[in-house]
Amino acid sequence: MLMRPLFVVLVTLFSLTYPLLVYFGVERVGPAFFALIAGVIAALKFAAAKDKKDAFQIVILTGVMIFSVALVATNSELLLRLYPVMMSVMVALIFLSSLRQPENILLCGARLAGKTISAGAQRYTQVLTLVWALVLLANALVALYFALFATLGQWAFYCGFLSYVILATLFAGELVYRRYYISKQKKNAAPDR
Repeated sequence: MLMRPLFVVLVTLFSLTYPLLVYFGVERVGPAFFALIAGVIAALKFAAAKDKKDAFQIVILTGVMIFSVALVATNSELLLRLYPVMMSVMVALIFLSSLRQPENILLCGARLAGKTISAGAQRYTQVLTLVWALVLLANALVALYFALFATLGQWAFYCGFLSYVILATLFAGELVYRRYYISKQKKNAAPDR
């Protein structure tokens, strides 16, 4: 039981610190070393997953493993810089593909959390899923620009700090708006006296 949260913490720490680890470590250990770390962590995360048939888990594992093999084969610093691009694109595609399902990924998450979902809330989660997908694709394009044309330090600053600030700002803004939206829906649903 304790191992599963530990894997989640490891994956989260690795994902958040990846650009900084690359910035400070690529000269010492080379790009292929990071492939090994990414592959091992992805395999451990998949092993700890409750549902091994979950498409999200399979897509991420497959993407990271292909990336890791390519990085070991090429030992390319450019490919190393493309990891944040790949992750943003994969997660965006998962969000977009969930829009074709009866329940999008955010709606599934809300149901798993035990939330009661109204028809309005279902529409809201569809729009929000699309917004997150588009933001992640935009993030991937900016990260691609930094990977191709910026210095390692500039790339690490954007991918290891600024992109997180942008995503956290969107998340916080959405939480504030969601409270307003829920409050508005409750007022509209309240019977007139």
